[in-house]
Amino acid sequence: MPRYEFTCPTCGLSFEKTLAIQESQTQVRCPSVHGNVRRVYTAAAVLFRGSGFYATDQRAKPSQAESENGS
Repeated sequence: MPRYEFTCPTCGLSFEKTLAIQESQTQVRCPSVHGNVRRVYTAAAVLFRGSGFYATDQRAKPSQAESENGS
């Protein structure tokens, strides 16, 4: 089940809650009993590994003759 991060606009408390996808996020309440909370959206972490992700990894290295001619 996915974990969602919420924050309370009244007290500023931030917390995480595990919810099933079919559960409504509108029914989540502040643990300090302040009422409704807002969901905090964060960027997903992306990690590239291996070759082929950079322009320098995909280009063929110029041969000795091409580098001398300036091509």
